[in-house]
Amino acid sequence: MDSADSHHFYFADYEILVGGRFCIRGQATLDYAPTDTTPFDPAELVERLRRRIADERGVERDEVRIRHLSRL
Repeated sequence: MDSADSHHFYFADYEILVGGRFCIRGQATLDYAPTDTTPFDPAELVERLRRRIADERGVERDEVRIRHLSRL
């Protein structure tokens, strides 16, 4: 598969758990291009998004829930 064919951009709508409730909402984008040694993995895509959002917001990864994910 050509690397250009596997390079995509994603848009995610997410929520963050605070005090036992998902109440902080936001959006994020991700530029995702798997390599020949690491093929496309949907679980890895979601994991990368959750980790990035958690790092940016200063929360744990498990507190981030992806509500909607779209490839642009």
